[in-house]
Amino acid sequence: MNTNRIIELLTHKQDYKLADFNDVQLISRLRERNLEVWTSRNTNRYIVTKGYSSEAQLDTWLTDQIIISFLYEALPARYRNNLYFLLIINWGDDLDLSEKVLNQITEIEKNYRVCRKYVISTWADINRVPSLNNKFGENIEEVFNFDNEFKTRLLYSSGQNQIKSNITERISKLVNFYFEQYDEQHEDKLILQKQRVQSILQGETK
Repeated sequence: MNTNRIIELLTHKQDYKLADFNDVQLISRLRERNLEVWTSRNTNRYIVTKGYSSEAQLDTWLTDQIIISFLYEALPARYRNNLYFLLIINWGDDLDLSEKVLNQITEIEKNYRVCRKYVISTWADINRVPSLNNKFGENIEEVFNFDNEFKTRLLYSSGQNQIKSNITERISKLVNFYFEQYDEQHEDKLILQKQRVQSILQGETK
């Protein structure tokens, strides 16, 4: 499987783009291991890709997993469960792979630490990736949006009829503020957030 074909699928058909991080050290670590991180504009998913050109290189996948673990600090908290790692085999397909590699693939994909992992050796393997299979592509509007669903169920007694629940305006403001800004990591942002929350609790925010 050619890595460029996977990248083309991500960028041209699934609307992914390269993720942008402010952490220079993280960027350096990713580049050293030839790991690329892609983010979806529509579904808030993150996919890490890397092409492996030999069995020896695939043997180092655990090191790549360690590097990917550093992503957690850079990702919004609510999206960390939407992180996937695609290990793309560039030297052959299922018919060419040794028994050792086939066993290794099973080991890799059963390892759920850090993120879900999928070894891609044929085009058919794409269908095993929840965020890239054909069914997903055809039903992209049905992707569950946690933020919207949570707010709708909390703020309305009936999501379809949009009947306002008995929740107070103050709690409503807190919920909206939480989902808008709670993933900010910078210290100055955190100070402003605390001030904003205090003002809402005191009823000063209109």
